[in-house]
Amino acid sequence: MTVRSRRLRAAAWSALLAVVLSSCATVPTGGPVVEGAGRNDESGDFYENFVRMLPAGPQKGVGEEGLVRGFLSDLRSVEDHHKAAREYLMPERREEWSDTGAVLVYDDMDAVSLSVDSPGDGTTAKVRVRSPQIATLDQSGQYLPAAQGQMIDVTFELAKNDEGEWRIADLPDKLLLGEQDVERLYRPLNLYYYNLDHSSLVPDPVFLPLRSDRRARRLVKALVDGPTDWLAPAVVSAFPEDAEADVAFDSGKVIVELRGDTGGDEFGMGAQLAWTLKQLPQVEGFTLRINGEEVDFPGEADENLQSNDRYWNPVNPGGVAGETDLRAYFSRNGQLWSLTDTGMDDKHAESRLKGAAGVGDTPLEQHAVSLDQRRVAGIEAGGGRVVAADVTEGADFGTLMSGGKYTSLSWDRYGNLWVVESVGGDGKKGDGKKKDDKKDDKSDTGSKDDTDDTSSGEDGADDEPKRPGTKVWMLRGGTDPVEVDAPALRGREVTRLRVSRDGSRVAVITSEGKDATGQLFVGRVIHGDQKSAVGAFLPLAQELSTVEDVSWRGGDQLAVVGQRARGANQAFLVSLDGSTDTTSAGAPSGTDMKSITAAPGQPLMCGTEDGQIMMTGDRISWQRVADGANPVYPG
Repeated sequence: MTVRSRRLRAAAWSALLAVVLSSCATVPTGGPVVEGAGRNDESGDFYENFVRMLPAGPQKGVGEEGLVRGFLSDLRSVEDHHKAAREYLMPERREEWSDTGAVLVYDDMDAVSLSVDSPGDGTTAKVRVRSPQIATLDQSGQYLPAAQGQMIDVTFELAKNDEGEWRIADLPDKLLLGEQDVERLYRPLNLYYYNLDHSSLVPDPVFLPLRSDRRARRLVKALVDGPTDWLAPAVVSAFPEDAEADVAFDSGKVIVELRGDTGGDEFGMGAQLAWTLKQLPQVEGFTLRINGEEVDFPGEADENLQSNDRYWNPVNPGGVAGETDLRAYFSRNGQLWSLTDTGMDDKHAESRLKGAAGVGDTPLEQHAVSLDQRRVAGIEAGGGRVVAADVTEGADFGTLMSGGKYTSLSWDRYGNLWVVESVGGDGKKGDGKKKDDKKDDKSDTGSKDDTDDTSSGEDGADDEPKRPGTKVWMLRGGTDPVEVDAPALRGREVTRLRVSRDGSRVAVITSEGKDATGQLFVGRVIHGDQKSAVGAFLPLAQELSTVEDVSWRGGDQLAVVGQRARGANQAFLVSLDGSTDTTSAGAPSGTDMKSITAAPGQPLMCGTEDGQIMMTGDRISWQRVADGANPVYPG
């Protein structure tokens, strides 16, 4: 985690978060961090890859401030449920104090200030602890970045014990930890839930503590309890809301016993368990029992989770059907081409697309290919028209939208086309009309949390009518435009919006500040009966000084073109957990990256300023594969 750069970037994204509920602020490279080597004891070795902190304990004769500072230091020792830290408490508080509440994250102890308020009797005191807040880990394990200026401000009540020593009589049921201690004590893992039509699993990143508690048990119970508050309105679970689970581990297999009225989708529950548990290398398989009856999955499902997931692959969390052969697509001389055999063996087959996309009579400045690879949508040169055509011989482009300034488009799993339109800061469109022009519809989205994602948030548009703004459109089935409720984006310039292939989230790049630096966010999608909403945006890749392009590499990872401070454009992989540092994927030598595309199981591809398509499979060396621009994978 890079604290300094995060602080520099905090101002812009905290303003974006201001238009959504503060309770819904949240938050892995190919996947989350995975635990160490497998073993029969599913809990693993608590100290494997773990730096143990030796607690000092309360010192004799220590003053009020010193006692609280020592308590904060010894919170870093988690053995026996913070046994060492409990020694700082009065006996009556030691047993009842809960160490399972939220975690308030600060930079380090140098950033913590303490002030003492003593009433004068010498037997009681209050110690106020304040520090700039980096983030919160809520009780579900969700990482919630703090807004600019947010402070930790808590008070400890002290009293003297029978020996005349200061002890803590009352304190918050929260932990206070430095950022490096969170990295040391917690690991990111995914829980998996379903998108709207149960066609794809969606990862829900959480942080679990590295305690001696059984990890598989904690993971399964968290899964059955349901998704985090941030993701809950965008996903569904095959587990009934009132289901209760007992979990055991024996010889590499997890046994899950569900109780209650759990009638429902047995395959759905099995797939959620399979993809969630396979993150733990020591788990080879699982058994699901419902009210004592074992669910009989086919033999293929009983094979080792670590070596074979074919039975569960149809709903894999990449958002792409398991057997889909994804091609890459790019433009050259106004024509669209496909690129197959994108391995690293220099054998790449180019093929010009059938229909209008391959003819090239309608120059496109951007293009997107549907996930079934049967339709191409594009933004016409100049940005004033959105068109689409089937990839069949003789097919012509049809106009989907016109009269606006369109800047970005992408497809989701449901066959919906998402389009971004640049408008004035008051949210009003400029001259011209769309094919199916809609007024700003305030209808209910039908969500469980529509106040968060659809509440008004004009961001001072009336005071700054010329400020750039954005409208987001979703064309259901790729045809009929319906405006998406996106109050957080109305007063901002969005240069890129990419919907996740599973249709549950969007990655957004906004242009901020006088230098128009690109900043990256992820938001959730709530689908209603009449319209959809995007909101609850969370900042990502804050250590980058700017981000220029983004693509979904998988369900839990983005690929971006960006820069570190005073650096050149290069590719980065960005985790969605909100905490893990971005990872460099390098850059082609001798040229500047302009765009990037990614997809599950596919090499990264980029377009360069000198008109080349480059590719890397190892994130180190890039090689030229074609002349052209704007490479894209379907989505």
